[in-house]
Amino acid sequence: MTANRPAPLGPLLVLSFLATFRTAVLWNGLAFIAKEGYGFGEGWNLILAIWNGVVYAAVAFPAGRILRRLDRLIRPRTVVAAVFLLQVAICPLVLLGSSGWVLFVVAGAMSALAAFFWPVIEAYVAAGRGPHEMRHAIGWWNAIWMTALGIALVAIAPFLAAGHASWAIGALAPINLLCLAVLLLGVPASPPSHAQATVERTAPAAYRDLLASHRAMLPLAYALIGVLSPLMPYILDRLDAPLAWQTPLTATWMFARVAGITALRFSPWWHGRWATAVVGAVLLIGGVTAVVLATSIPGVVAALVVFGLGQAVVYYAALYYVMRVGEADVDAASTHEGLIGVGYAAGPAAAAIGVVLGGGTAIVTATMLLPAVAAWPAIRPWWRARRRASPEG
Repeated sequence: MTANRPAPLGPLLVLSFLATFRTAVLWNGLAFIAKEGYGFGEGWNLILAIWNGVVYAAVAFPAGRILRRLDRLIRPRTVVAAVFLLQVAICPLVLLGSSGWVLFVVAGAMSALAAFFWPVIEAYVAAGRGPHEMRHAIGWWNAIWMTALGIALVAIAPFLAAGHASWAIGALAPINLLCLAVLLLGVPASPPSHAQATVERTAPAAYRDLLASHRAMLPLAYALIGVLSPLMPYILDRLDAPLAWQTPLTATWMFARVAGITALRFSPWWHGRWATAVVGAVLLIGGVTAVVLATSIPGVVAALVVFGLGQAVVYYAALYYVMRVGEADVDAASTHEGLIGVGYAAGPAAAAIGVVLGGGTAIVTATMLLPAVAAWPAIRPWWRARRRASPEG
């Protein structure tokens, strides 16, 4: 493979599909596992979610620099292979006992390792591709891993219903072995170079402001996921949803996100438009509010669809702009993932304040602190771009 030839997309999609099962179990399904298998209440589940987010962010931000330094000795593919091997050893530890501390250790270790995987895979997907090819690749990649996320969350349900919640984590060990096989057989040793971009591939100047705005919104999007994920078991319990249906119902927003991603992939209207950010923010905030305050299962489902569409808009746009402006390298992807980790920690922290204050509307009120904090960093780049474009500016 030449230095600038893109990595084959097929193996990357298969690898991402399989690896996403880990994400589904240890992020979106962890609250259900902790509640049913370890007896965690809302408070401990929120603490567990905060722990996961802090660990992921702390490792993801420097992951690009660490990988660059290691590149003289070992290639990124070798690092990812080591991640899978370590996870094969770590996953079965949850079967050794029912202590909640074991769950904290396993979840934290898996989050730290994941922080090295996703930035590398994102670089493989985007690097060496022009604007059209990058949109195509990112669109397929997002649709595949997001679909896998929903499928995996549905697959957790039989473990919960049978009273074997911890096995949902133990079952990740053989999946990691499959990931290792796909990685070694189908993925090149390093992502291709993206530094020799032609003028056609150079990102428009406006994309830097759009990136800055969406970078502020990305942690918000994942903070709102961080609000919902630990609370969904208790929201659905309150609405008398059967246990076997709780994770499939929660997966509604994930499948809605896939639909949104697919629409964005085939619709060029959103490229370079500020209206996209506004639509994403409104859907996100409206969706999470409606979920927390829902009084029926159909109401929860409808709210989750709205929330999922907002996630699609913010995530796709943020990843596209960061890979265009950041030249599709591992550093750009590690910053992207680090911001996701910040969101995953901030969301449960805000929800915890609401739970302490009484739940329900208090959770919504505390959650609104998150968009309030993100508002000015998200609006400021638009304001800066508007002033530059005005005759007086």
